[in-house]
Amino acid sequence: MKRIKTRWVLLIASVALGLAWGAFKILPFGLPPVEAYFAPIEQRKLQEDEIGQIISVEETFFGLSLSGDDFKGWDTSRRDFWKYSIAFSAYGIPSLIMIDPENKQRYQALMDAMIWKMKSKRVWSDFTERGFGADPITVQNIMYKGHLNLMYGLYHLSTGDLRYAREHAWLTEQIAKEMRLHHNGKYEGVTCEPNAWFVECNAIGMLSLHVFDKLYGTKYTENEIQWSLNFIMNRMRDPDTGLFYRAYLPNHDLIKKELRGYTNAWILSFLKPFAAQQMEQIYPSFKTHLVESIGPYAAVLNYTNGEPDQVAQIFGLWAAKEHNDQALFEKLRNVVDKFGGLQPLGQNNGMVYDDPNSVLINGVVLASKVHLGWDAVLAHPWPASQAQTAIADTQELEWKDILPQQAFAMGSNTTIAEQSVGRACPSCFWGDYKSIRMKKIEELKRCSVERNVSCSLDQMDTDIIEIR
Repeated sequence: MKRIKTRWVLLIASVALGLAWGAFKILPFGLPPVEAYFAPIEQRKLQEDEIGQIISVEETFFGLSLSGDDFKGWDTSRRDFWKYSIAFSAYGIPSLIMIDPENKQRYQALMDAMIWKMKSKRVWSDFTERGFGADPITVQNIMYKGHLNLMYGLYHLSTGDLRYAREHAWLTEQIAKEMRLHHNGKYEGVTCEPNAWFVECNAIGMLSLHVFDKLYGTKYTENEIQWSLNFIMNRMRDPDTGLFYRAYLPNHDLIKKELRGYTNAWILSFLKPFAAQQMEQIYPSFKTHLVESIGPYAAVLNYTNGEPDQVAQIFGLWAAKEHNDQALFEKLRNVVDKFGGLQPLGQNNGMVYDDPNSVLINGVVLASKVHLGWDAVLAHPWPASQAQTAIADTQELEWKDILPQQAFAMGSNTTIAEQSVGRACPSCFWGDYKSIRMKKIEELKRCSVERNVSCSLDQMDTDIIEIR
């Protein structure tokens, strides 16, 4: 009898242990409390997962900055997505600076590296290789140039560094010119591909102009942005759900009316600065039609009545954070971190996902975690937003002065330009090369006239390099 009782005890203990182990493997134990991600700014502290992810993202972009246009570990079959991975990772930097101002220099250097990788020909050449345009930023391609412009603006706003001021001013004007061109026509804003217009991409371009307004006191928010917002709210929404349609085809005045999870999450996150009340009204519909919950987990669907989607899941984190939805953010985070296998990497305390594309998603998820909301970021008393800075002169600039025409990578057999012809290394951290060169030319002209001294081109190029 005693032996039987002992066996039962052992059996029950084994079952209990198995259930406990199963629960540990399945339930989201060990993750930071969701309240920590939503703490007021004066109480906000970086969590252990965020600190680990910051280390890994820094290492990723530091390594990229040492390797020209190589993108070691980046899935080349998903090169179309590289621009989004870089840009959305960068959108968390202003919040990081607000949360952890003592490390502002680290974050500034990180964002600068992100901008340079964003400018790599390997990132933007998908547009030109497909024959959509002669260059990637003069006309169309808001899916690239809108992100680059927003990165410029947020970098200037949060750091006060003016190294991209002329490029930022030139690109802003290109976007605004194109928006004016379409005004009073069939549609507003800017297309991505020649016959494909997306709300989410235009939301980025709109926010980039809004940041420019914050920096320079311009009026794009009242004009170009409002035109696009009116078009979006009047033509690009499903009347039954209020959600946003997939795409508009300008050449046919045709709307593709599918309702997608990642696009709606993205739009609800990035249009909120312009239509907060409307976005708040639409957000519950997004949760009703594009989100499924099971216990402590939730998934964002690729389409209404569709399947869970990894990309939609990540943008769902952004939407939940922007709309201060702690409950949904926690469930989405549980899925991403628990089943994505967020884990330590190496000896530097960095953290990455157990996913072949961890390098593409790590920074984007991190940015959603630290994001304080666009209202908080834009209302922050940044020194740059208080300064009376004149808009840079862009008359001598063209797109070739902003983006390199070559990709410098191992085995590419590219020829480095002579210093007297153009910048030798388009991927180097030189900032606005042409403005520096032009400034030096003017100085040397004065030198020649005022001091009666001959200033050679070789000496000019030597001086240019010295002032960097």
